[in-house]
Amino acid sequence: MELSLLVLLSSRLNFQFCPSSKVHGFSAVDLKPNGDDEMVTMENAEEYVELMFDLCMHTGIQKQMEAFREGFNRVFPMEKLSSFSHKEVQMILCGNQSPSWTADDIINYTEPKLGYTRDSPGFLRFVRVLCGMSSDERKAFLQFTTGCSTLPPGGLANLHPRLTIVRKVDATDSSYPSVNTCVHYLKLPEYSSEDIMRERLLAATMEKGFHLN
Repeated sequence: MELSLLVLLSSRLNFQFCPSSKVHGFSAVDLKPNGDDEMVTMENAEEYVELMFDLCMHTGIQKQMEAFREGFNRVFPMEKLSSFSHKEVQMILCGNQSPSWTADDIINYTEPKLGYTRDSPGFLRFVRVLCGMSSDERKAFLQFTTGCSTLPPGGLANLHPRLTIVRKVDATDSSYPSVNTCVHYLKLPEYSSEDIMRERLLAATMEKGFHLN
């Protein structure tokens, strides 16, 4: 509040208690009765900030929040959320924001096929590369392969459909992985080393658009 007021006071107070916003699509809203007739001054600036805060965070979005509540209740009774902590609700709605996995998770909860098995050298290189990724690299990998940078509660075990890894046909060390994101389907060349696989895989995860999809 103090910072907002400081910013406000440092500018020219040449407006009324009747703001408008092209961004939010309204031309004029009276913050108080006859607000369009009352100028903001040094004396009432704090009142203006408080009323603007209420407009932006409460009264101005009341209809939208009521619509959200009504829609949410059709799926899950909102009063039942009181049984969960805010972190648990975030996990349920948004997934794991810091995805993690172990070698056993990857081996047990992914599907190597069409040229790869759980014992094949190429797949085991893939397991080691994934285990060596940083948090940001894991998010980028998930975004690339599944279209979402998070994992559901329970991690890879609850990812559906499961991530499928197949050997990319006629690929060389200079080739890049490609994906069918909708079905979590990774086409991975059988690289000759972990270093090459890591370099090519991370480069692919940075690709924007559908060039490798």
